[in-house]
Amino acid sequence: MTGRRTGGIVGALAVALGLSMLAPGLAVGVVVALAAPVAVVGWILTRRRPTGPEDRDVAGRLLAAAATLTGEHRTSDGDRVDWGAALRAELATITAPRERRRFAVGAAVALLGRPQSRRSFVVAAAVAVAFGAGVLAVSRAGLGDDGLGSVTILLPPVLLFTIAYRCARPPRSLRFGLETGIVAALTTLVAVAVVYGVEAAHWYQVVPDVSVLDGEPVDFDSTRAAVLDAVHPVILLVHLVFWSPWPVLGALAGPRAPRTATG
Repeated sequence: MTGRRTGGIVGALAVALGLSMLAPGLAVGVVVALAAPVAVVGWILTRRRPTGPEDRDVAGRLLAAAATLTGEHRTSDGDRVDWGAALRAELATITAPRERRRFAVGAAVALLGRPQSRRSFVVAAAVAVAFGAGVLAVSRAGLGDDGLGSVTILLPPVLLFTIAYRCARPPRSLRFGLETGIVAALTTLVAVAVVYGVEAAHWYQVVPDVSVLDGEPVDFDSTRAAVLDAVHPVILLVHLVFWSPWPVLGALAGPRAPRTATG
């Protein structure tokens, strides 16, 4: 059931973004691309989940948030260890409010520990290289005659949502999903800037009066002007703003998805 739901979310997002790419001039395409996946993910995030009385005070909520951020851990033998559940059970035995808060703060600090920056960077770098190579291939194959902007704006949300969701779900770790998704967004932006610069120079040599961004007529007087136009900070900022919600949504949805039943 969970696999079908996840596939449905990613599939709906991919279809919506694909349709909006085919009809970039239609505002409805952009609305569908944004509204459909947000509605589905919103339903996942707002599902009612059973909570115990220990989660109703500050200490319980703090420890629950730290446990969600860090998720489960694995031993050297591959066994799952849920330190968050163990510490919440310990907290439940403490009744004095002040002592509950002190315990929760110490437990949260111990749970958070160090970020998994190395794993996040490896995954993010692989995503950025793969996407950059794909965009370059699209441009060189002549499939980007209308410019590369629609590809680089609309496809990364699918990619970033999926990566953040897949990283957050197995370990039930919001932090790992967020770290990986955010780093992937930044490295992908670097990859896009590099490809834009390379292809702007290439397009200027082949078709100097066409923009690499949208395929519209332009009037550049040099290769440098074409490259600077393609990698303008405003262009890159628009990409980042449009992408930003998707790794966050994926990381939030991952830990909240129910586990797949195993036999």
